[in-house]
Amino acid sequence: MIRRVIVLLYVITSSIGNLRYSGMGLAFAIFSYFNPLCYRFECCHDSDRWPWIKKNVTHLEVLLQQHLFGQHIATEIVKNQLGSHIVNDSPSKPFVIHITGKTGTGKNHISNLVAMARYGEGTRSKYVLKVIATHEYASLTVTTARKRLKTEIIRHVRSCKHSLVIVDESEKLPPGTLDAISPFLDYNPAVGDVDYRFTIFIFLSNTAGNAIMEYVNSKLDSGIAREDITVKEMEKLLQTHLYKAGELMQSSILSRYQVDAFVPLLPLEHRHVKQCVAVMINARRDGCGCTSASCLEYKSTVIANEVDYIGRFSTSGCKKIATKVNLICGVDRTLRGSDL
Repeated sequence: MIRRVIVLLYVITSSIGNLRYSGMGLAFAIFSYFNPLCYRFECCHDSDRWPWIKKNVTHLEVLLQQHLFGQHIATEIVKNQLGSHIVNDSPSKPFVIHITGKTGTGKNHISNLVAMARYGEGTRSKYVLKVIATHEYASLTVTTARKRLKTEIIRHVRSCKHSLVIVDESEKLPPGTLDAISPFLDYNPAVGDVDYRFTIFIFLSNTAGNAIMEYVNSKLDSGIAREDITVKEMEKLLQTHLYKAGELMQSSILSRYQVDAFVPLLPLEHRHVKQCVAVMINARRDGCGCTSASCLEYKSTVIANEVDYIGRFSTSGCKKIATKVNLICGVDRTLRGSDL
């Protein structure tokens, strides 16, 4: 209670100082803090008083552990670096993360997990902005794409500084488009009248997928376990590849060191696909007819065997698992709703 009173007094005094009339400042501060609408409707508050914006890093860790497989590097980076940004009450810049890998390795999946951990409404939160380059920007000129992306992000973050901005298939944006938002990603208290320091930017791409697969394959061929591949060696590989061949080649974001973390998603092996299948089966109320661990193991293996592989790696990761599960298990008419 004492903590809340202190916070309220701080908000009140700040509002009085920032607004022209102290009466307006006092009224605005009190309404913002005690706004009854926030009990029912999503609001941009990250205090414990409201359930909409969460700082629960433990929840993020649990989600990663239970729903992300074969990605020890991604788990470490997201848990530690992004988690640190979430709990930081005074970040100096937004958190900018670039996630790259082949289809089905978990790019959108990680974005969904972050949204679920960050927002009470999960992926349905109005504070999650998802831009799909191939859907909205592929046919635009560079000038139009830059203006549209900049306008969309400004409008979104202005409504809530704790926003999550996801740019999917970012390598398909017209070259140079990302330069338009470069000021938003830097060490600026505000750009114009918008504070971006609490925002999370996630860029997703397939750019380095083949390079990652070849590197991991060579490591495994030489007898090195995939879990022994380090963050440092993969970061160097990604930076080199993305700068020379990817969407960052014609962008100032990399040269200005605005990307805080490069996340490689490793290609998935049969054992990882089995884990994806097991999670999906457990999400069904009918359990695919299984009531024992041995049954779950058997059906997970059968379904994982239906996926196509080139060498040791799945060609589609876990992307087609839902179709395979429904084919083997039939339609589950009581399937529980989920963001995953």
